[in-house]
Amino acid sequence: MKRPWSIALRLALWLSIGTAVFWIGAAAISTVVLQHELQEAFDDTLSQSAYRLLPLALHDLREPDEREGLIPAMTDGDDAAFTYLVHDANGNVIIRADDAPESITIVSTAEGYSDIDGRRTYAITDLQSGLGIVVLEMSDHRREALSGATSTLFWPLAGLIPLIGAGIWLAVRLAMRPVERLSGDIALRGSGNLTPVSEAGQPAELAPIAREVAALLRRLDAAMESERSFAANSAHELRTPVAGALAQTQRLALELGQHPAVGRVQDVEKSLRHLSLLSEKLLQLARLEAGFARSEVLVDLRPVLDIVVRDFNTAQATAGRVRLEADTNTDLRAKITADAFAIAVRNVIQNGLAHGPAGGIVTVQASQGPTITVCNPGSVVPPDILARLGARFARGETSASGTGLGLAIVKAILDQVGGRVLLSSPIPGETAGFQATLFFGTTVQPFSETKKLIA
Repeated sequence: MKRPWSIALRLALWLSIGTAVFWIGAAAISTVVLQHELQEAFDDTLSQSAYRLLPLALHDLREPDEREGLIPAMTDGDDAAFTYLVHDANGNVIIRADDAPESITIVSTAEGYSDIDGRRTYAITDLQSGLGIVVLEMSDHRREALSGATSTLFWPLAGLIPLIGAGIWLAVRLAMRPVERLSGDIALRGSGNLTPVSEAGQPAELAPIAREVAALLRRLDAAMESERSFAANSAHELRTPVAGALAQTQRLALELGQHPAVGRVQDVEKSLRHLSLLSEKLLQLARLEAGFARSEVLVDLRPVLDIVVRDFNTAQATAGRVRLEADTNTDLRAKITADAFAIAVRNVIQNGLAHGPAGGIVTVQASQGPTITVCNPGSVVPPDILARLGARFARGETSASGTGLGLAIVKAILDQVGGRVLLSSPIPGETAGFQATLFFGTTVQPFSETKKLIA
């Protein structure tokens, strides 16, 4: 999925583009104005040169012996800036500078500015003698000056726009920090944390959002608390009458002996056992939604694990079917309450015992992380079914009794403590079986086609 653009990036990009467009527009206008001013400045230089050279040219014509060296060289370094032509009343050229174009033999007698061979000229005429002078601009100073000035306006844009973009990006990022803080505060909220978002220190634009989110969280917390209370009370209140009904049913089955109705009594007993188990799971879920799994301190989980395994191995129905493999120096400390850890491990072991073959051994491995791995023999669970496990009331293709809440409870516990559950079938390195791995830290294992990470 393509990652959406952030507001900061959009603002920086569009502000940079807008700055560049306005800069180019301003530079274009400045270029037009500058071109006009340069034209006037160079034209004024042409006219001044003509007015200064005409008297000298007339003097040369009257005093031919003094002509040489009287008119100054019109050069700028090695390049001639101007040249000139002197003409009679008919426009015939009678004096030309050494660098004047030889192709020009007659010029217009009209005074003022004009162009000859693509060069700017200025002509004036002496009213008494009828002689005139035409000053031609020979150098490219006019074009070079305009080009240099235009470059000065446009070229800095190439270097400044990235700097402007970086500056805008930094400014926008700093301005967006309150938004990021508010987003982070909202992201921390969930079913286990519905504390209102504080609007203290929020900008005027974000304070109403924080206020409304806080009000929404308070309403949601009240609704969820009502649901949790109802579920917990219902499950708790059901346990006693269900236990009583189960005891009476068992007693009735003994009294009936070989009576034909004993089969129906046993079906009732089975249903009551399922109802008792369901009420227990619902009570666990209600406690989890109250957020009891998270601990603020590290808890040593090894004694809890030993007690859970021992309880299974001493129970009549599962005696000797759970094998624990753990080194004595394995660090099994995590920020989880002992009760929540026991519920998670017990549910996974119960799942292995219920869905494995009769009399099959369930192996519990403890390793660093801490990580608890529970393996049980059995047929391979198809990937599509494996992908559904972990959802509430989701069950695989099995005839074993169960509520479909065991793995959902485990997932809820691990979510609260920042852990993960990895389900694999077949067991890695084998051809059959089922494996559930509980990560009580932040380690995440890679996916495969027959693995599902409950997230």
